Amino acid sequence: MATHFTVRHTFRGVDVDAFWQKVFFDPEYNRRLYLEALGFSDFDILEQTEEPNGAVTRTLRQTPKTEAPAVVKKLVGDSISYTEKGRFDPATKRWTYSITTSKLADKIRIGGEFWVEPKGGDAVERVCTVDLEVKIFGVGKAVEGFIEKQTKDSYDKAARFTQQFIDEGLG
Repeated sequence: MATHFTVRHTFRGVDVDAFWQKVFFDPEYNRRLYLEALGFSDFDILEQTEEPNGAVTRTLRQTPKTEAPAVVKKLVGDSISYTEKGRFDPATKRWTYSITTSKLADKIRIGGEFWVEPKGGDAVERVCTVDLEVKIFGVGKAVEGFIEKQTKDSYDKAARFTQQFIDEGLG
């Protein structure tokens, strides 16, 4: 049984197009987000390409610092990195992504979609849907619960940083 959840955050001082161009795809925003705001030990943009129609594909490699419960540490050790592959569709203005973990990749499936909606005035709401499934007998639900909590906490931290970045004049 997979876990599905949605996370929403509102940002002031940015419109939909500026969010994508001046925040989400900005290399400095991403560097500061992952290394400073989220405290990841490693972050690299492995590839980012833009097609003539405005579609963007990007591959990131990241290593979060987390205090995992014993059941997770027993499975993956003290750290786990992951690769995120995503694609921005300019027609729908949606980012669709999938994550591959460095360990147990055949047992852990994570993916989702982001979009931003105008909220009137100079505000947008970022909507993130996440689907995750851990197929490990006996502990799958516990690991899913840990990943869900870590993901929600990261989105909350990222939202605070994103508003700060926008307030600074978008970097």
